[in-house]
Amino acid sequence: MHTTSQLDTEIVKAVEGIYTPDTDDHQRFPSDLSVKGDSFQEVVDEVGKDISSPRQAKYAESHRDHLGNILLNLSRSIVTRRWTVFFGDSKSYSKGGLMHSAGFTSRSRTSEILETLVASKIIGRVDGAKYQKNPHGNLYYPNRELREKLFRYGLETTSESSFDKVLVRINKPSRGWGSIDLTTVDDYHKIAEINEYAKAQTWACKEAITRIFKYDPFTSGRLHTEFQNLPARSHKIRQNTLINGEPIKEVDFNANHLRLFLAFNKMDIYGDGTDAYREIANLARVDRQTVKSFFTAALNCESYERARSGAKVPDKFAKGIMEAFERLYPKAQIFNGERPFGLVGMQLEGEILQIAMKQLRLLDVFALPIHDAIAVNETNYELAKSAMEDAWHYVMHPFHPTAKTFVG
Repeated sequence: MHTTSQLDTEIVKAVEGIYTPDTDDHQRFPSDLSVKGDSFQEVVDEVGKDISSPRQAKYAESHRDHLGNILLNLSRSIVTRRWTVFFGDSKSYSKGGLMHSAGFTSRSRTSEILETLVASKIIGRVDGAKYQKNPHGNLYYPNRELREKLFRYGLETTSESSFDKVLVRINKPSRGWGSIDLTTVDDYHKIAEINEYAKAQTWACKEAITRIFKYDPFTSGRLHTEFQNLPARSHKIRQNTLINGEPIKEVDFNANHLRLFLAFNKMDIYGDGTDAYREIANLARVDRQTVKSFFTAALNCESYERARSGAKVPDKFAKGIMEAFERLYPKAQIFNGERPFGLVGMQLEGEILQIAMKQLRLLDVFALPIHDAIAVNETNYELAKSAMEDAWHYVMHPFHPTAKTFVG
């Protein structure tokens, strides 16, 4: 298992508190998954006993493989609290199609198994026509009984085939980028090197580390892997998993996007620099978390009203935060009518993490990206802090030589 003993307690709490996630905000595509050990096959047998199987051996084996992969994908749904989208169109089951690349070679077999599971109320389904994203697929999520059986397997699942796929993706590609061979984009070799090293490591929800852009290979560009979707707040699941059999610790930047914004615009952090949110919170007389929520939204919005609404901060507090920010940083222009800074921030953030992970790799230290943070073995915490600081300064000092970060 890729987990600590403390995880047992967290899993019990998580299973008790598991809810059916929102369909619009929480979706995942299926992967070709596997898990070690014989105990999972017992779950496949138990679930499959009421699903008719073909009599011929080769078809029966294919049926079992499809059922197993469906259950493993549903286990990923549970631990990441996202619905899995299974597509029904024939094209997606052809070679090169999404379902085929996820290990589902038979449309009829996949559909039959899913329909039987839905009919027996083992899993729930939301028809694709009822939501706008991916209308050619339906959403599926397990019932409580199956969630309890599958939770641990979700952590143990591995997608080895993901390391052989294209490691860069562009969401909403702008004109000219939709048909580009993404393996030819600049610096593709950097993400490939990260994954070549990662393939030999072990961690929960093991899957390739990808870089996801928006519009083109110069916008957004965060690093992503399934690991970062594990619960970490209400239930400390992610923090109690293991990397290469050893406990982990997360290394995070303080108020990173705000610091990136200020450095990008050639401004220093007000105060001692240890907490970019604290000075604003003190001046605005609101709590730090409210300030963090507001700027997380503001740096990704075109207007004050959208930021306030997105952060769900009352107008009185939001105005106080903006007034405090403008007093401390009178030259700053967050809402300037152009693209939100968040897209630039994520591009810079991706570069920083990529550099830090390479520096650690040269020291034979494996790091996993978590948004703008990384996870490493506890014994490598100080090395990781230094690597993160060095990478941040390397990327941001050309914009503003006195820019400072704080890693904790």
